[in-house]
Amino acid sequence: MLTCHYEQLALEKTLFEHRKDLKVTGELRLPEEYPEVEQVLSAHGYLAEVKGEIAENKLSLFGMLETHLIYRGKEELDRTPVYGLTWKGPEGVNFTAEIELPELNAEWDWHARLVRLSLQPETGHTLTYQLELEVMYRARKLNRVEFVKGIETEAKVEVLAEHFISEEPVWSAKVNREVVNNFALSYPKPLAARILGCQVVPVGATATVAKERVTIEGKLEVYLMYLALTDDGLEGGVEVQKWTEENGGAVPFQIVIDAPQAAKDLSLNYELWVEGAQMYSSLPENCRLQATIGVKAELYKTRQISALVDLQPEQGLLVDVNRRTGELVEVLAETERVFTVEKTLSLPGESKNLRRILLATVANPKLDWQVEQDQLVLTGETRFTLVYQAGGDEEPAGIEAVSWGDGEEEPLTFGDYLELPGVDEGMSARVYLNTNRLKVEQVDERTVKLLLEYNAQVKVTQVKTLTLVKDSALVLPPEGPQPSMIFYFVQPGDTLWRIARRYNTTMAALAGTNKLSMDEGELPVGKKLLIPKTPVV
Repeated sequence: MLTCHYEQLALEKTLFEHRKDLKVTGELRLPEEYPEVEQVLSAHGYLAEVKGEIAENKLSLFGMLETHLIYRGKEELDRTPVYGLTWKGPEGVNFTAEIELPELNAEWDWHARLVRLSLQPETGHTLTYQLELEVMYRARKLNRVEFVKGIETEAKVEVLAEHFISEEPVWSAKVNREVVNNFALSYPKPLAARILGCQVVPVGATATVAKERVTIEGKLEVYLMYLALTDDGLEGGVEVQKWTEENGGAVPFQIVIDAPQAAKDLSLNYELWVEGAQMYSSLPENCRLQATIGVKAELYKTRQISALVDLQPEQGLLVDVNRRTGELVEVLAETERVFTVEKTLSLPGESKNLRRILLATVANPKLDWQVEQDQLVLTGETRFTLVYQAGGDEEPAGIEAVSWGDGEEEPLTFGDYLELPGVDEGMSARVYLNTNRLKVEQVDERTVKLLLEYNAQVKVTQVKTLTLVKDSALVLPPEGPQPSMIFYFVQPGDTLWRIARRYNTTMAALAGTNKLSMDEGELPVGKKLLIPKTPVV
C-alpha cells in the first residue's frame, strides 16, 4: 500500500522584463490673459492619466500630464511679476508612444512613471516641453505545478526531497483616490492675494492586510507658494506656507482596496505616487487642496515547500514513478530598508545669493539595482529645483531659481547597498520605492542641504528547475497465469502513466517494450501497444 500526498502551486514565471525611457516633446500656450514669459522659475508635473493597449506585439501608450508652471513675466503696474499656472486634461500635455514587444505567448503588464519635465520659453505666450517617462514592462506566464510532497507506505521506501520557499501571485490592483482638505493660513503669515504653485509629497506610508481588504495609510506634506495681500488690497511679496509632519500640519490619508483573497499571512508590496494636486483660494485667509493619490498593490502568498524528487524502494519492491520537470520561483531574500539621501548643494557661480527658500521640488527618481554576491546595490538619480528669494540685506529682493538635472547642472545621484547573505549575480530582484521624508534647509547664502528619505521593499528570487515526482504507485506481481500477449489500442487522453496503472506495470516497461520515449505526453489515438508480461524491463 502506497499513499501519495499532493501539493499544487500557482507559479508566475517572468519571461521578459525591461525598462525603457520615452522622451516626448511638444508645445504649450499661455492663456491670453497671462503676461508673456521672461523666465521659467519652476516646472513640475504629475502623470494624471496614462492608458495602454497591447496589440500585434506593440504597447501603445497615451496619457495626459498635469503641468505646473511658475514663471517671471513682464512687469505690470501694481502687480508682482511672478505667476503660476496649471494645465490639466486635454488643454495640457498629451502624449502618445509605441514600444515594440518581443513575440511571446504570455501576459504583459506595465507601469509608467514621470521622471523629468522641462519647460522652456519659445515665444512670449508659447513654451516647449520635454518630458521623460520611465516605462517598465514585463511578460509573465502563470502555470500550475502539481507534485508529491510526501508518501505513506508500509514498505521501506527512501525519499529524496527538496526544501525551499516559494511564492504564489494572489492579487494585484491599481487604484487612485482623491484627497480634499481645507487649510487656514496661520498667523503671522499674511493673507493670500494669488496662489503661485504647490507641491504635494506622500510621506510615512504604511500598509496592512486584513480579511478581504488592503489598507494603505500615510500623510501628505503640502508646500504652498503665494503672493501676499497687503493692507491696502494690493499684491505684496512672495510668501510660503508649509504643512508638514514636522509642524503637525500634514494631511492624513487612507486608501482602502477591496481584495477578496486578502489574508494576514500574505506578503504585500506597493508603490505610491501623486497623480494631481492643486490649491484653490476663494478667501484670502484660507485655501483648499484637491489631490489625487495613485497606488499599485500586489499580494503574494509565501510558502515553505517540500517536494519529492526521487524514491528508492527496498530490495524486491517495485515502485513506478511519474516525474515531471518543473520551474519553481524560489524566494531567497525579502526585506524592507529605509535609506537616506543627504546632499549639500552650492548654488552655481552665476546665481545670485540666497536669502530665503521659497519652493523645492524633487522629481521621481530613476532607480536601478544590481544583484551581486551577498548584496543588492541600489543607484539612482533625480531632478531637483530650488526657487528662492535672492539678494542680500541691502539689495532689492528678487525671485530666482536653479535646477539640478536641467541645463548644465547634473542631476542628483545617490547609491546604497543592502547586505543580503546568500544572494548572487544573475538572480532577479524587485524594488518598490516610496518617499518617507523630504526636507530642504538653508545653510548659508550659497548653500542648501537636501534630505530625502526613502523606504525600499526588496525581494530577490530565482527560478529553480527540478525534476519533481508528480505521482507514484506500487507495482505488485501478477497473480495466476497471464496471457502470452496483451495488446491495447490507445484511447483519447491516454498517457503512459494511465495505461501502466491499468495493467499494473511501469511506464519504463511500456516505453521499452514499444520503443517509446518516457517524456511523451498524450499518445496518438488508436496506436497499438504491447503490454509487457512483467513490469521489469
